[in-house]
Amino acid sequence: MVVMSSSPTAVGALGGTSSIFPGCFLHCPSQIGGGGTDSNRWRHGEASVPVLRSSWLVAGSKTQAVAMERDSDKLVCYFRNPVLPHLIKKPPQMQRTVITLASHGDHSGSSVAEEKVLKSRMPMQRNFPFYVMLPADTVSASNTLNHCKAIQAGLLALKALGVDGVVMQVFWGIVERDAPTKYDWSAYLALVKMIQAAGLKVQASICFNGSKSGQESSSIPLPSWVLTLGKSDPDIFFTDRLGNRYKDCLSLAIDSLPLFEDRTPLQMFSDMLQSFRSTFSDYIGNTIVGISVGLGPNGELKYPSFPEGMWKFPGVGEFQCYDKYMLANLKQHSEAMGHPVWGLGGPHDSPSYNQWPNEGGFFNENGGSWSSPYGEFFLTWYSTQLIAHGDRMLSLAASIFLEDEVIVSGKLPAVHWWYKTKSHAAELTAGFYNVEGHDGYDAFMEMFAKNASLVILPRMDASDIYYPAEARCSPESVFLQIRRASHKHGVPVAGENSFPCCDNAAFKRITDNVHLRNSPDLPLLTSFTFKSMGASMFFPDHWHNFVKFFRKIGQYGLMDNESDIPLKGQETMSSSFANDEQLVKM
Repeated sequence: MVVMSSSPTAVGALGGTSSIFPGCFLHCPSQIGGGGTDSNRWRHGEASVPVLRSSWLVAGSKTQAVAMERDSDKLVCYFRNPVLPHLIKKPPQMQRTVITLASHGDHSGSSVAEEKVLKSRMPMQRNFPFYVMLPADTVSASNTLNHCKAIQAGLLALKALGVDGVVMQVFWGIVERDAPTKYDWSAYLALVKMIQAAGLKVQASICFNGSKSGQESSSIPLPSWVLTLGKSDPDIFFTDRLGNRYKDCLSLAIDSLPLFEDRTPLQMFSDMLQSFRSTFSDYIGNTIVGISVGLGPNGELKYPSFPEGMWKFPGVGEFQCYDKYMLANLKQHSEAMGHPVWGLGGPHDSPSYNQWPNEGGFFNENGGSWSSPYGEFFLTWYSTQLIAHGDRMLSLAASIFLEDEVIVSGKLPAVHWWYKTKSHAAELTAGFYNVEGHDGYDAFMEMFAKNASLVILPRMDASDIYYPAEARCSPESVFLQIRRASHKHGVPVAGENSFPCCDNAAFKRITDNVHLRNSPDLPLLTSFTFKSMGASMFFPDHWHNFVKFFRKIGQYGLMDNESDIPLKGQETMSSSFANDEQLVKM
């Protein structure tokens, strides 16, 4: 009998004859799973066991591919972990396990004649967690679970590949849609159960913002009763200097104002988070391992300075400080600072949404108002309000999930156009006082550190060379600056791409940004989330590219060969939902 085990804690047994080695009975611990079973079943004593067509090894919670070769009376197994190490910046080495078979005719014993594990140049390894974001409309605006069969099939494919889990977006406008404190979690509960059944983890992204898409039917607004109040008091929304309202999130200036039937926005957010914790208590800490808190537009900690339909790249955007509550705050602050005239409004000489920095006096490279005493006053106040809002939100979430084994996180944008100018105009309108001589991200990272929160950094699919030179873009410099600030304050960073992609060029940009090869002094990302799972992801060519990307993203020294560990006779493992197309290839 052959015993195969990667863990001394293995319990239970699953036996079967190998289709690769006919007549060789395998007694496998519970860590061994099958990629499929034949209809014929083999009986040994009272046990009825399936015949495995393909197999893989599970070490802990990670799936490992198994390829087998026949070497006289030895079974040689090569184990490859598809969730690749990210702590050590060099390619992983194979672990070669040689198991000497007992006599083929002797199936009565339970001992192994000889087992020898050879480890050659094996670096100390740590898994690089990899998540895939589910589509935003997985749960519809009417609170029903969309595309159930497709989602289930996709989850099985991701699990077979070795992905750790998925990101589930949870929208305030769905859960508390019809009336205050009336929560309906039914669709999200069904989704979590489906994810758990697939053996994947969940990072829950709690979205206190609306979501727009190309199709009106797929858009998710804020709760209807919030929008109703907004009709009588439109200043609950961010407002630009022309009075345009951004209605996909609330103004941060009203965080502590009891405008919603004696509840403040912070109380509303707290009530929903506590309802989530109570409803999903059986899953938090085991299936649900992370909570990302929405901090503003698109869930990111920023002002809505680049609204869809009004802004186009590379416009500088506009300051969003003209609702009456923001103006009251600015007025109070200016008076306290002894400059009451500075509190009458935002900069009068800043450009409009689609203009460039030199089209208004405020952002001029030399002599612009941004570098004047007034500019320093206003930009400090504007950025400080954003940091304070992030602090309130993350502190709230940290207190609610204090006793739970989950990681609390928030998302920070990477505003990269006009970065190579002195004024960094687009960053300023978004709320980041990041100008020549002033690190605008240090205070943000200090706030994240204070709340023991992880920061999620999107736009990992961006690269300097893919933007027009005249826009003075540098996403790579933004990434580096933020990651240096996070390292200074001990804040872990996770990555995410911003646009769905299936081509190798985009995957290479992501991999380059994840590793920051020119900055070996910085720690690597704690995890990466791929955005997002959809029908196109599983087109054969797209899936093939994604599998290669997934295998390589955790490596530092990348191999050019499509098969990063080329094994002769390597087995193919296909998922149950698409065995005809064999979309999952190990």
